[in-house]
Amino acid sequence: MRKKVLDKSIFLLILIVLLVISMILTGIFFFRPDILTNTLKKGLPLKILFIVSDEDEMQFMEIFLYHPEQKKGGVFYIPSNLGSKIESLDRMEKISVLYKKGNLMPLKKKVEQIVDMDIPFYIDIQIDDISKMIDLIEGTEIFISNPVDTEYRDRRILLPSGSVILDGDKLVDYILYEEANEEEREKVWRKQKFLQALLKRIGEPETNEFLLLDDPFQLFCSLVHTNISDRDLQSFIREMKDFDTEHMYPGRVEGKISIVEDKELLFPHFKGEYLKMNVKQLLDTISSVEAFDDEVLTVSLEILNGTETNGLAGRTAKLYQNYGYEVITISNADHTNYNATIILDRKGRIDIAKKVAEIIQCERVRTEIKSDGQENADVTIILGKDFDGKTCKK
Repeated sequence: MRKKVLDKSIFLLILIVLLVISMILTGIFFFRPDILTNTLKKGLPLKILFIVSDEDEMQFMEIFLYHPEQKKGGVFYIPSNLGSKIESLDRMEKISVLYKKGNLMPLKKKVEQIVDMDIPFYIDIQIDDISKMIDLIEGTEIFISNPVDTEYRDRRILLPSGSVILDGDKLVDYILYEEANEEEREKVWRKQKFLQALLKRIGEPETNEFLLLDDPFQLFCSLVHTNISDRDLQSFIREMKDFDTEHMYPGRVEGKISIVEDKELLFPHFKGEYLKMNVKQLLDTISSVEAFDDEVLTVSLEILNGTETNGLAGRTAKLYQNYGYEVITISNADHTNYNATIILDRKGRIDIAKKVAEIIQCERVRTEIKSDGQENADVTIILGKDFDGKTCKK
């Protein structure tokens, strides 16, 4: 008799334990913090690593940065052949070796280390699923400056010029095709335009409303591998309605190709410090109200290298382009012995020149208008020996 009572007590205890566990799990599911949603509500910058892959091979990555208060964003391109020390292999390798379909944490952590920035979220999209996603939202608009008629991977690629709506297969062609003698920046530009066009399409009222319906949303979720919860993903889709995609600023890794064990690896300038600086400046740009002043963004720059450091003007141009400025001239100064960097206002707008100077913390700013009136740039930057590639040393 006592045994039966004991058995009933144990059964009841087990039942209570299971009920408590069930309640805890239910609470975790329904009341867990929606990190992305809270990030948007607090007005904090959103950081997402977009990965484009093909089966078990990573094609490229984009760090998408978005500021919910300014409604502005930036996208920083990271190629699959970016070279870095892979600790688990104890050798220099391209970071794409860390890509494992379904397990993106090692790759995400490496990217965070390289850019010196926490990136809480990732979205991995397979090439085939990009095609399905674009067809789900009935195509997306891309501006193609010149018609494309080329052979790539034993296929003929045909793309019309102008502002066109591309279906899924055509958009994949647009992302991946390559032409002989095509500059790397053109290939990168297409990949960045893909993400810009996708987010713009998602933000269009009719598409946005459609994607948030149960069936389309579940299909959309099935096309991505992500650590973003369904509720957070819905918040992200809603937020894209307010995103000013026309002000999505681009950035990319600048560096030098080296052959390591018969592999072409891209190693960033200044041992990666310049890369970290560019990502940070891109984040600062989208977070700043002044950085998007329409008057400032119409300013054209002339950047002249007044030192013996090769490529300094070109690298500085990328820095200013990350802030949205137009660089129309990159050249050498009249000599290579400038000790101090000088910012010259060419159009009688000293306030604008001072804003240009603030980016590299240059204190020498003056107005110098040419008497013949033949100056095209609004501001001239002459780089001196005090400029270390980031700021002017005092």
